[in-house]
Amino acid sequence: MKKMLLSLAITAALAGCGGGETLEDVKNDTPPVIPSATVKFDPANGVISVPNDLLMSGTKDGTINIPGELSVNGVSVPRSAYANPSLALGALDGWSSQVPYKVDLTFPANVSLDESSAGAPGAVRIFEVVMGASLTDADCAAVPAGAGCKLLGELTFGVDFITKASGNAVAIIPLKPFKAGSSYINVLTTELKDSLGRSIQPSSTYGLVKQEAPLVTESQLALQGVVNSYENVVTSGGTISKDEIIYSAAMTIQSVGPALGTIKAMLAASLENPALTTPMVQIPEQPMLTVEQVFASQGVTGLSPAFAGVLYQKGSVTLPMYLSQPKGKEIANLADTYWQAMCSSPVAVLNQQAADQALRKAGKEDEIDPTMFDVGPYEPLCQGLSDGKLHDYPKIDITRHLTKYNPIPKAQSPQEVPVQITKPILPVINAVRADLNMPALEMPVGGWPVVIMQHGITSKKEHMLALTASLAIQGFATVAIDHPVHGERGIDVDDDGTDDFNATKGEGSVLAYMNLQSLLVARDNLRQSAADLLALRLGLNFVKDTSLNSSDVMFIGHSLGSVVAPAFVAQANTPLDSQVDGLFKINSVALASGGGGIASFLLESASFGPFVQGSVLLSAGTSESAEFQTYREGPAVSNCGEAAPTNESISCGYGEYYTSLNAAGEATKLANIQGVMSQFSFAAQTVLDSGDPTNYASAIKALGTPVYMNVVVGDGEANGNKPDQVIPPMTVNNPIAGSLPLANLMGLTTVTQSQAPTEVGMSYLVKFTKGHHSSVLDPKPDQDAGSTAEGSAAATAEMQLQIATYLVTRGHALSIKKTEIVTD
Repeated sequence: MKKMLLSLAITAALAGCGGGETLEDVKNDTPPVIPSATVKFDPANGVISVPNDLLMSGTKDGTINIPGELSVNGVSVPRSAYANPSLALGALDGWSSQVPYKVDLTFPANVSLDESSAGAPGAVRIFEVVMGASLTDADCAAVPAGAGCKLLGELTFGVDFITKASGNAVAIIPLKPFKAGSSYINVLTTELKDSLGRSIQPSSTYGLVKQEAPLVTESQLALQGVVNSYENVVTSGGTISKDEIIYSAAMTIQSVGPALGTIKAMLAASLENPALTTPMVQIPEQPMLTVEQVFASQGVTGLSPAFAGVLYQKGSVTLPMYLSQPKGKEIANLADTYWQAMCSSPVAVLNQQAADQALRKAGKEDEIDPTMFDVGPYEPLCQGLSDGKLHDYPKIDITRHLTKYNPIPKAQSPQEVPVQITKPILPVINAVRADLNMPALEMPVGGWPVVIMQHGITSKKEHMLALTASLAIQGFATVAIDHPVHGERGIDVDDDGTDDFNATKGEGSVLAYMNLQSLLVARDNLRQSAADLLALRLGLNFVKDTSLNSSDVMFIGHSLGSVVAPAFVAQANTPLDSQVDGLFKINSVALASGGGGIASFLLESASFGPFVQGSVLLSAGTSESAEFQTYREGPAVSNCGEAAPTNESISCGYGEYYTSLNAAGEATKLANIQGVMSQFSFAAQTVLDSGDPTNYASAIKALGTPVYMNVVVGDGEANGNKPDQVIPPMTVNNPIAGSLPLANLMGLTTVTQSQAPTEVGMSYLVKFTKGHHSSVLDPKPDQDAGSTAEGSAAATAEMQLQIATYLVTRGHALSIKKTEIVTD
């Protein structure tokens, strides 16, 4: 059509020419026509920017439809195939709430994007909407799925999001997370300009389908209906006209809480349903042992006398494992161990019913498989746990992805998990308190209040013993378990006594937990950690030890323990039933060195970043991947020592390779690598979202749970103590990733001085200029962080004091002694 109009325009121009001008004169006098810059959008040929709900059109189970999910004969790919980062998006019921994204544009030669217009208000507008087939809005329930239905409001530029030029694209960067389960329509407008000052134009496809006139083919008509529904919804508010719109695309944000919420409900139901196991913490009789003796057995001496006043015990609790067991010893064998729904997706059931009905109408009843609706062994549980809405049809929904439509996870096996318990030994602790001019303690009538502690990645529960002296001095008992695939919870595939998968440093690889080769496994390790804490919290109520008060429970998390804490605490404290709410309640929380936006902070982590980026590049399948592998096996060996695929070798090799490209001025290769990292970041964060603390931060704030958090921000380059080198306080490429954004989203107030008691619990953030990522546990300096012995020791003592005094007041007060090592 455009070619025809262009021909007519040229003909008209020639026809209007008179006098003695020749055709050659016209050619010489007519300025060249420069083609317009346009938005890239041609769904029929696979040209589409994501996030985009067009990829949910015709969904089989309520998840995103990713090309390649179905084989040529229509059979779903095996679960292990979802290890592919792009394909993993096909296991989700929506897009990321927080990852930056972009809309691609195309430009003619010598024309580019006007960067000032790309970063200005109005070029991109985002509207919150209700889409068709809504589960929550009766007005939109009957509107076709995928169509826009109702306008709820518009997001504010500079408050909710910003935009900027990103090569031949406009990048959209959230400043706040989008609401989980909500839908939005991204709109590009004529305010977006090219370098010649002209408005960017719609693609020919978009320009065609946004017309009101009916089109010809079925696919054109379908796309036309969807696009018109988008434009009709966003223009209904009267703040934008259709003439201003050059592109629109809906995105539905994935659900993040249903699976964990269902797990809590199942734990609560286990109190009455014998088909579900109730966790119970068991503490057998055992010889008396102190934490000081435990440390001495590990060669650690010179500790505070208070450690002699901390009783150390071992117990156990049986937890439901939703991760399945790998069938081999290679990292690839973990690929299909991620969580699986117990029931068939109701979307898949409806699709099967519709397909059978179509066969009946066509007179092909003989092609209907009568066994498709035979029920499986989980039918009673599916029915009982969903009020009759879900079924277990083994032949329907083979992949069983967990979604908002299908939120009941399948427990694969029970696992007996070791529990570490500590308690104050009063005579010794009271002697220490006397030296500190503190009054003597007595065990409360209901027993010692309990602090659940959770360790960091590559660590283990025993490392959290470093906090127990400070807590015992304040009259706390503690309990701790290992994260999945850490410490005593490593995976021994063949029962030969040696773990084949363990993420604890010195015992295995971090990839056993933060699995970059199967992001769904990484996501579900995070969710399993939170689920384990929920079960442990419930299990404390049934411990046969009157010295522990299971109705007065706090939480401390370090690093990964802080990362999984918001999901755990948000679920624990969200009201479910007045009869069981107290069995899960967490009174106050202390977090050390945590952060949100996991994919972003991992890529930018000074400690883990080179390893993550090197691992991603090695598996990317690009020419740079092969070159990097060759480089690691050759030039990098002289500086890195080896080419074996260890964490240290990959980190060092990647640094050497990247430096060599910079030195050689290989701009194209560097850009290609950056492109790989951007694609990985988008896919990884989208997949990890339902385990990411950023998506639970608003719930923590709304619940009013008192939270204390400390972060090492450093004291500036001139003084040498760097910010946290594992989880950065802020990230460059994502403004809502890192430690400080998470604290802000949870509603924490930055303080630099002691806080007097308040009537209600308060939430505080303390920024440390001294110390390092593990200072809350380890007073020794960290060379990579530039911390000194004096500064590190001071940070450890101050962090532990702040945590203990905050928890002892249940978040009503905070003591800050060394004000010289904190900052605002």
